[in-house]
Amino acid sequence: MKEWGSTMTNMKITTFDYSHGDYESWKLLFEYHSLYILENGKDVYIGETKDVGTRSIKHNNVKDLCCQYSFTRIHILTGKTFDETPAKHFETLLIRLMRADGKFHVINTQTEWQHYSRKNVFELCFDQVWLELEKLGLVNHKSFQSVLNLSQYKFSPNMPLTEAQCETLTSIIHTLDSEEMQPHKQGFHARPVLISGDPGTGKTVVATSLFYYLKTHEAYKDLKIGLVYAASATRAEIQEMFKSVRGLRKKDVITPISVTKETYDIIICDEAQRLRRPKNAGRFYNAKMYAANRQLGLDESCDELDWLLTCSRNLILFYDEKQSVCASDISKDSFYSRLYNRYRGIRPIVLTEQLRICAGRDYISYIYDLLYQRTSERKEFDGYEFKLFQPFDHMVQQVREKENMVGLCRLCGGYAWKWTAKGNPDIPDIQIENTNIWWNKQTGGWLRNPRAREEMGSIYTLPGLDLNYAAVVIGPELYYDTAENRIKVSRSHLYDNSVKQNTNDEDLKKYILNTYGVFMTRGILGTYVYACDKNLRDYLQNYIPFV
Repeated sequence: MKEWGSTMTNMKITTFDYSHGDYESWKLLFEYHSLYILENGKDVYIGETKDVGTRSIKHNNVKDLCCQYSFTRIHILTGKTFDETPAKHFETLLIRLMRADGKFHVINTQTEWQHYSRKNVFELCFDQVWLELEKLGLVNHKSFQSVLNLSQYKFSPNMPLTEAQCETLTSIIHTLDSEEMQPHKQGFHARPVLISGDPGTGKTVVATSLFYYLKTHEAYKDLKIGLVYAASATRAEIQEMFKSVRGLRKKDVITPISVTKETYDIIICDEAQRLRRPKNAGRFYNAKMYAANRQLGLDESCDELDWLLTCSRNLILFYDEKQSVCASDISKDSFYSRLYNRYRGIRPIVLTEQLRICAGRDYISYIYDLLYQRTSERKEFDGYEFKLFQPFDHMVQQVREKENMVGLCRLCGGYAWKWTAKGNPDIPDIQIENTNIWWNKQTGGWLRNPRAREEMGSIYTLPGLDLNYAAVVIGPELYYDTAENRIKVSRSHLYDNSVKQNTNDEDLKKYILNTYGVFMTRGILGTYVYACDKNLRDYLQNYIPFV
């Protein structure tokens, strides 16, 4: 038996042999509500109860889920202040964490997230709980914070959904089942479902949960279903997560061009704002797009959205126009013109609940308002570290300290520096003041690479992904014109031809501002900002606390 002091005093874990069936002989110091873990070396079941002996007897009933797993040990966690409400919260939290940790197969069926007003106080002791679980051989990771940073935790379809996410998922499934998406008369087209929402509103979790439900539900087992990601970085993260989920495969997550090879009953496309058109997509991919259009009998000007509309009977799109950041992205007007065509139409759903950023829902609109100069009001966000830095090395030092504390803290920047190290890896790509930095050396899987801590992430590595702290470097491609009081773009400091080539000034500024908007909405716990241009830094100081 192990006990320790904490905010919730005298928490204890006690382990008993479960296979003998002498449940009534178990002695617990605290006769309160308890959390328990049943395990057999391979599978675990996590539960909570006020009478663990009686509950164990029920688990041996042939109709009980646990009966078929031949559990051999039970680990019981309890304490003086361990009443029913925190026990239920702790149960749900541990189910999520142990699923993501991956050491055991967690057999619990999906449960709703418990809303517990004291949960932050309660979780102050969780570091110690997790360490004891690791010592008992129940988890792989030595800290639960490292599990929180995993894609398997953030995006897994096994995780409980919020009420709003459940309503969205249910609405989509009902729409599919009712065949509401199908043409209602001759000459009309199938009607997609369009789910829109700001960054951090849970679109990706709903997309993966929907795909998992359809792939594992008996009613859809004979249907061909695909989950599409145009952005390679997000696609790599979801593929990695799918490897750890029973019933799903890495190859279930596909590229838009893969859709052109077959006809699908259902296509789910997350981050649909990153679907590409044959402009600035690169000579090689432009050629592949033209070939795919010919194969499908489409005009050469058609794009990845046309492929999805052509090759699917039912199409579900997750979309956020604010996260369109490249000239190769299908424009908002072009995207909507096909969906709102009088012969097609959409089934709209909007997600509004902010689930990523601790600053809350108002933070998203505030970021885009200050970038697009639509506000003169300064806002504060309690409990969220939103800071403007000078000098630069102070921000670098701060983000390194945060990385050591909580992990998943990165520098990220725009288009203002050449990829010098591509030809000579010893030469830094970026020099700011007296600090040398290299661009990210990989796209997919960059966040999982420990060496990436010393690199600068680009827009090609971070869309759709979370950071605990985002350290955003606004390069000299953006500057503040004090004569006109306007943020402007310097083309001479812009080194990504896929963004600036054949792009007018208005669109170019939109792509760059949206890029920094994406970066500044990645941080769960905080966002740090440094601006290379002094006048721009002075402007931002009106809206961001200066360090």
